[in-house]
Amino acid sequence: MNKRVIAIGLAGCLTMGNVSIVLADKITDVNVKNELENPISINTELEENEIKVETEIIKPNIDGAEIDIKIPVIKGLKDSQYQEELNHLIKAHTEENIKKFEEDVEGLKKLDIEWKPQMIVGHDIKSSEDILSIVVDTYIFTGGAHGSSRRDYYNIDIDKNQTIQLSDLFKDGSDFKSIINDQINNEINRQIKDEAKSYFTDDEKFVTIDDSHDFYIDKDGNIVITFQPYDITPWYMGHPEFKIPNKSIAHILKDSESTAEDVNFNKITINGKEVKLNTPMFKSEKGTIMIPFREVAETLEFKVTWDGKNKVASMNKEAVSAGVYVGGDKYYFSKAFVYLEEESKLIKGTTFVPISFIEQVLQGETTITNDGMLNIKY
Repeated sequence: MNKRVIAIGLAGCLTMGNVSIVLADKITDVNVKNELENPISINTELEENEIKVETEIIKPNIDGAEIDIKIPVIKGLKDSQYQEELNHLIKAHTEENIKKFEEDVEGLKKLDIEWKPQMIVGHDIKSSEDILSIVVDTYIFTGGAHGSSRRDYYNIDIDKNQTIQLSDLFKDGSDFKSIINDQINNEINRQIKDEAKSYFTDDEKFVTIDDSHDFYIDKDGNIVITFQPYDITPWYMGHPEFKIPNKSIAHILKDSESTAEDVNFNKITINGKEVKLNTPMFKSEKGTIMIPFREVAETLEFKVTWDGKNKVASMNKEAVSAGVYVGGDKYYFSKAFVYLEEESKLIKGTTFVPISFIEQVLQGETTITNDGMLNIKY
């Protein structure tokens, strides 16, 4: 099937750990409590790429404090100088936190306190194939209702031996921020509606990501946009994360590719029924298989309407509503926008959409048989 996939697909992800420790009586949501109370440190060898991530234990001499510091040490990169600089950077960040923590502990010794200051640092490897994503989690408690938790993200292009930021993943000139912002806002609104999580709704509410926004790559190659506590949520919500599915951004990823299999452009099988198309499919200049919107939709028993003023073709059946903004790469399902790898096209009165419309918009299935027959199941 013609479906772009992210070219930085990743494997070898380990389960995320969070070193945040909080007072249990301040946590009301059991999932958040579990997230914030499980510090881990990982010593992992990533043999697939001959890259190793080992653990260095740091033991500063600070009396009267609970300390557990384990930082990652990367080995096996082809550029040894870059590797040394990266490891130095990771360690320097931790040493800065240790120095500040030590100063705070010295100040606390002058007070009559009933608690023990804590500094806990752990790390987690989220992906390790084309891009090595490492999260370093730092928790510090020196008093008050709860401690402070911060996650630092390191994303390394293993082949190029360089650290990358979010914007490096996308094609030049692509409006990746608007696309991702829409997905984050849709998910925030859904969670608020379902009362699953709390988000700020005033001046501190989520507005937009930027070129260097925090992220990591998960085991399936998806980009996960992350936030620190208090960025867009109350503290007890922890570290908000939003997975951006590959299929929704494949068309703007820098290293993505699109190919089309050889198919019979005149026939199609829909829910087991072979249909001879009045208007054949075709392959675009990008290699994308384009299918006739109305003919496929009506075969699926949708009612199709055309808004000539706004150039929107819509299909409706019972509670399902979907459509296409003709001449652009923006589509919709219910009230959510979906962006595909190819713009829709209006040719001699017929609207064509990429084959990915079936899976990524309608949430159906597509396969192509060995003899080139396109099958749609919905």
